[in-house]
Amino acid sequence: MISSSRGKMARSTFKSSLVSLAVHLLGVSAGACDLDSFNATVGGRVQPLKPFSLPCFSNYNGTEVAVNDAACSTIQSNYSDPYLRANSPNGYMNNQVEMCGSEPSDQCLLDSSDPTDPLAFTNTVCQQGNLPSYYLEVQQASDAVEAFKFASCSGIRLSIKNSGHDYLGRSSGKGTLALWTRNLQSKTYHAGFKPEGCDTCSAPGTAVQAITIGAGVNFNEVYSFANSHNVTFLGGYAPTVGASGGFLQTAGHSILSPVYGLAIDRVIQFKVVTPDGQYRIANECQNQDLFWALRGGGGGTFGVVIESTHRVEPQLSFVAAIIKFTSNSTNLLPFMDIVVNNTLKWASEGWGGHISGSSLINVTPLLSVAQAEESLADVIAYAKSQGGSATVEQFSSWYAFYEKYVTSNAVSVGVTHFAGSRLVPKAVFETAEGRKNLMDFLSLLQSQGQSPYIPIVGPVLYNYTTNSTSATPAWRSAIWELGSGTAWAWNSTLETRQQKIAGLQNMTATLEEITPGSGAYSCEANPFTKDWQEAWWGENYEPLLNIKNKYDPNRLLNCWKCIGWEESDAKSSCFSAFS
Repeated sequence: MISSSRGKMARSTFKSSLVSLAVHLLGVSAGACDLDSFNATVGGRVQPLKPFSLPCFSNYNGTEVAVNDAACSTIQSNYSDPYLRANSPNGYMNNQVEMCGSEPSDQCLLDSSDPTDPLAFTNTVCQQGNLPSYYLEVQQASDAVEAFKFASCSGIRLSIKNSGHDYLGRSSGKGTLALWTRNLQSKTYHAGFKPEGCDTCSAPGTAVQAITIGAGVNFNEVYSFANSHNVTFLGGYAPTVGASGGFLQTAGHSILSPVYGLAIDRVIQFKVVTPDGQYRIANECQNQDLFWALRGGGGGTFGVVIESTHRVEPQLSFVAAIIKFTSNSTNLLPFMDIVVNNTLKWASEGWGGHISGSSLINVTPLLSVAQAEESLADVIAYAKSQGGSATVEQFSSWYAFYEKYVTSNAVSVGVTHFAGSRLVPKAVFETAEGRKNLMDFLSLLQSQGQSPYIPIVGPVLYNYTTNSTSATPAWRSAIWELGSGTAWAWNSTLETRQQKIAGLQNMTATLEEITPGSGAYSCEANPFTKDWQEAWWGENYEPLLNIKNKYDPNRLLNCWKCIGWEESDAKSSCFSAFS
């Protein structure tokens, strides 16, 4: 048992440590904003954020530290496991979010191809990289309120970290205080939900089946919860993505989006703490400007979402087609030619899904098994002619499909991967020239050693109300999301990194040429897109900027190429070498 005097000494030591770390890492003194009082206000939950792989290193930021063999072994064994990272305040899925890409020595990474390789961590300094200096585990709205007060007083920038799925580094940031929302885990089913304040609204609408979730609830958790209530929650493919975070706030696509819309079409209420320190309800009847901004304006921008409420569907019956074969240098492009030339027909039949190389997994709630087999006859025949297989089966619920085909195919993480996608509109498929341009791009991908990855997620059949959401209007005419990507090794040089990004820029430019007037889904876009305001938000950027200025005039939230970001901000970022 610790004596009273020893307990006081321990608390005093922690306070002194926190203050000294704040002065060193954040550049703020206790006197400036009374850091101790802030920490006390939030229950002592402000903690230094140390790199995920630190237990394997013997030197941290130039200071000798003890290697923690047990913790290191756990990290090495689970380095590519998204569940461990999602549940850790320092766990990010992609290494470019952790490292300072512009300074190769400023990182703390293992070799993703072999996390036990001692070359990565022996006689190597673990540096903070692009990670926040501190984090606060958000347990209730008042925590975010106090954090914004502290940020306003100190000038410290905040970042918001949920599950850590992020290609653009928006949920981290060197020198920031991270607000970690993963443990906001409430889940409530509503047999009849009406947005708060809408009883007196001039157009109150009808109560609908809905689910309210805390900001930290991931898709695997809400899918199970929805299934237990015999309803369908529409969301993404990756089990560990947060259902209320950047996915939702940027657009959020599903393989059922062609018929049932994007995530922003289905959310009907947010509870959010805005940077002015106010806890607000945003829906169609109150704070409508904020509601519109949160439905597409991007995560980490307009406030800390505490919970969101989503319209759900009854249990859905749909057909799934799983078609695959082993590809080689000659048989992949003929497969893609069949896909390209059938895309318009398939879109009219409600098909959505993913194509990854020579594998196609598509679903539609509009056809029977027999109709589906007829619809896909050409591509089924081709796959079988290449020694492949085709399965077309009926599912009585989304959850049954999810458990059979999604959970077993989780993407490995702990790597550096930059996406570079573009939305491909219906118009491209309507002309011979457009289809040829697509095939030329797919051929270019193959020549560079890449396989096509195509989410077929455009909400082409969804009955959208014009201007009801703030994501790029290009979504409303899109059928595909298509792109390329790039990666680099943990020990790559700056020259190699710059070459990789230059290649990504060239591919993005080619995609833009063959999809004129379209846009991109910023969560999965090239982070270095030149005309990012136009590409990611189009005509909605300026009204979004006005809303940003209303709620966050001091840019307490200022993530990479988010609404209100300035080109000059790149100079002080970990992406400065690529801008």
